[in-house]
Amino acid sequence: MKPSNLLSLSLILASTFFAGAAVARDRPQPLPDQQDAVAKSLLPCPGGLERFLPGDYYFCSAARNYWSGYPGMARESLKDAAAWASKPAQYALGIMYFNGDHADRNRPLGLAWLALAAERHDPNYEPAFISAYKSVTPDEMRQANAYWVQLKAKYADDVAAKRAVTRFDRAYREIAWAMNFGGSVFIDGLTMPDNFNPNGIGHQSGFSLARFLQAQKASYFQGYNSRVFVGEEQLVPISQVAPRAD
Repeated sequence: MKPSNLLSLSLILASTFFAGAAVARDRPQPLPDQQDAVAKSLLPCPGGLERFLPGDYYFCSAARNYWSGYPGMARESLKDAAAWASKPAQYALGIMYFNGDHADRNRPLGLAWLALAAERHDPNYEPAFISAYKSVTPDEMRQANAYWVQLKAKYADDVAAKRAVTRFDRAYREIAWAMNFGGSVFIDGLTMPDNFNPNGIGHQSGFSLARFLQAQKASYFQGYNSRVFVGEEQLVPISQVAPRAD
């Protein structure tokens, strides 16, 4: 199965876990049952989210740019998100380059991005990496390894996720006083001073906001502490992941 059949760029930017087929138009068009997701992706991205999880914020920005008809700006936002260890962003970049979906086709570069997306062995992204890994030529594999060595210096979890965790923890400490002493917190786009909030969070106590943020952190970094790697100059070894996919 080709990576494009697993999860197309157009739908991953509408909602991280939608599956479908890629569309071949200059301006992406949603399938009928994804209209609500596309509408949500066009809402303003919560400014307060950038303070805690910038990877999610820039992924949101990529979705808005993509569905507004600016694929080049979407790619740049995806790279910003990828630099904060966003696996959906790394996956989307892999699909874009591997299949030439709203980007110049570059299969080795796409494979390198897919390898980064799969480094936590997430079942949402790993099968696409395996499929791409099995389909490239030896020359493409050598080039993919060169790209991967270059990209991992900025985008691999050892660098990007560590940086993102530090960013989250620093911002979280700034509201810890409210959690400890029963105060309330307002964060742009995440909490509101009244009952209207498209995220359904509302004006919150420090305690409830802290629980929400910790849940978001756990979801964002899921698998980060349980990674297994072999070798420094190779892509994620296929021998580790292929048996679970067959």
